Amino acid sequence: MKKNNRYKRQMLISRGVLILSVLILAGVGYLAISHFGNKGKEQTVQRETEESAASGEEATDEDTRASEASDTVETSEEATEPSAAMTEDSDANAAGILQQETAGADPADSDLAVTDPGAADPADTDPATADVTDNTGEGSPKEAGSEAADEKNDAQIKTLLQGMTLEEKLYQMFLVTPEQLTDYKIVVAAGDASRAAYEKKPVGGLIYFAQNLQNPTQTKEMLANMQQFAIDTAKVPLFLAVDEEGGRVARVAENAAFSVEQVGPMSEIKTAEEANKAGKTIGTYLADLGFNLDFAPDADVLTEPENTVIKDRSFGSDPRTVTEFAKAYSDGLHEAGILSCYKHFPGHGATKGDTHKSLAYTDKTLDQLKESELLPFQNAGKDGADFVIVAHISLPGVLSDDTPCSLSEKMITDILRKDCGYDGLIITDALNMGAITQTYGADQAAVMAVKAGADMVLMPQNFKTAYQALLEAAKDGSISEAQIDASVTRILKAKLKLT
Repeated sequence: MKKNNRYKRQMLISRGVLILSVLILAGVGYLAISHFGNKGKEQTVQRETEESAASGEEATDEDTRASEASDTVETSEEATEPSAAMTEDSDANAAGILQQETAGADPADSDLAVTDPGAADPADTDPATADVTDNTGEGSPKEAGSEAADEKNDAQIKTLLQGMTLEEKLYQMFLVTPEQLTDYKIVVAAGDASRAAYEKKPVGGLIYFAQNLQNPTQTKEMLANMQQFAIDTAKVPLFLAVDEEGGRVARVAENAAFSVEQVGPMSEIKTAEEANKAGKTIGTYLADLGFNLDFAPDADVLTEPENTVIKDRSFGSDPRTVTEFAKAYSDGLHEAGILSCYKHFPGHGATKGDTHKSLAYTDKTLDQLKESELLPFQNAGKDGADFVIVAHISLPGVLSDDTPCSLSEKMITDILRKDCGYDGLIITDALNMGAITQTYGADQAAVMAVKAGADMVLMPQNFKTAYQALLEAAKDGSISEAQIDASVTRILKAKLKLT
């Protein structure tokens, strides 16, 4: 019995030791697990904290760089990340950009630029653009592009000139009616006869009158065909010209079939803005028909109260107003893509007579003319006039004889070209007018005009006779080929504006 009890106690003790050992091992395991678990958590938290700190530093650097970049180029993000709207409507946006650039351009920098007649205010310059331009040290992109375009045009002109015969050069110096070109009584279309005539006589330009213009469809087709003949034959455009001043000189607007907005007399215009609108209105409908040259604006200062030939065609008697308004009108034509022409140098507003019928003159001296009538023409070059028409008026107080200004070297070369600094195209008034035909033959008038410095001859009384006279003068050295080349270079330069 005692033996059994001893055995039982030993079993209980053994079990107790075993249980205690298990409990101790469990406790140690629990403590170990807790220790290493917390350490792992600490390492995880440490890694996350370090990564977060690194991320914060990296974000700070990016923000700093972004801030620095935004200080340098404010619109970099917009430029590199175009909006969906801009991408989907790129044509409309491009048109908007072009319109903004044109509106902001200085008319003195661009032959076709149209803005307010006043000069641009330097205070309106975009500082960001100014900074970029200043940093490059090579001028603005516009200037660089313009210089490149000029170089390309010069090379093209040189190539064209070298490929032309003397005869072709001389024909470029004539601007005639379609009737003079074709020998038809009245021309209202351009077909095989016109093509054949142009291929034989590739003139520089054609001028159209009311008798040639029946309706929009007919006019567009006639001008488009004629222009294509020129491109096919001479590889350069034709000057397609018309007298469309507004008021009583309006070959298109006076015909109800065209249904265009009629512009009133220039004498009724009171502001430069109105003058600009007049030029733009006329230029727009002329361009739509296919014309590219308007013999306007009238830049005559009306100083003779008894003048009848100019009268309400003039912007007035104040030379500064006429100068300002003529420029604004010319800008309006340019905005529509039409070349402009100041007329009638040195100032038909100072005369009583009408050169369409006979010689007209003024006794004013050169100093007196410079104070008034000459002012618009002194500014014609910088104000963007593509052409200047020289009138047939006589200035005995300047020339000491009755030679028409259109045939005078002193008036064309010495005063207009040199004193006034005009380097655009100089063209005579129509040489079939009474002021010329009563005294000079077609041959004499054409040669005198070119010798005097005219680049182009307008409507000689006899086209064939005038051309032949110039050809003979060129061949015998009376007119140098260098002078002819200079004139044709100006003609081609103006024509390249049209392409």
